[in-house]
Amino acid sequence: MTKNKVYNGNAYKLIKQVENKSVDLIYTDVPYLFDTHGKGSSKLAERMDKKNKDLIDLQDGFDYSIYDEYLRVLKKINIIIWVSNLQILDTLNYFMKHGSTTFRILTWHKTNPSPTCNNNWLPDTEYAIHFRERGVAVNDGYELKQTYHISPINKADKDKYEHPTIKPLELVRRHILHTTKEDDLVLDTFLGSGTTAVACKQLKRNYIGFELNEQYYKQAIKRIDNTNVMKYQTHKVSIFDL
Repeated sequence: MTKNKVYNGNAYKLIKQVENKSVDLIYTDVPYLFDTHGKGSSKLAERMDKKNKDLIDLQDGFDYSIYDEYLRVLKKINIIIWVSNLQILDTLNYFMKHGSTTFRILTWHKTNPSPTCNNNWLPDTEYAIHFRERGVAVNDGYELKQTYHISPINKADKDKYEHPTIKPLELVRRHILHTTKEDDLVLDTFLGSGTTAVACKQLKRNYIGFELNEQYYKQAIKRIDNTNVMKYQTHKVSIFDL
């Protein structure tokens, strides 16, 4: 499979074409599981419930079997994976069984979340988990090590790139800077509008991306083609001693 290219197709099939032990980092935002109970009866709550159901239909569900393929293609376990709160336990249970692996939960806190919190907490936090195997290096740099990010919902990017779950590019860059070095290969199996590939191109990392939805795939191609390499300070590398 060619580096620095994105593919329009089914991730569960495409990943089988990736060579064993060829990937340095998997960075991906998997299709979420949603709690559709207790949505409330307001018009806003009904719109949010419809949005979640539309996302489920669009993403065609999520099959945890792809985690087996993640282990196959990675040189060592080094994964940052965005999940819904309903997927945290299953994901932790899967990866923590393999090798000398640690994890950190990373968060994006939104300052202007949707107010649909009927008998529940505000949907103001999204979760990513970083799994790291013994011997996997991370880059030093105080500004890279924060486990949280605070910002408004990035509505401008959602509107511009026409994707409902796009993550802030600044945050994705920081995560990739912390967990990879130049010329490493990053795989995103659910690429969306291309944020991971854009960050990799800016940071001189190689990438491979998969996206099932043709509209998002075309949007990703446009974003990547219009992306330039950025200049970043080089950081020292340290190895976490488990």
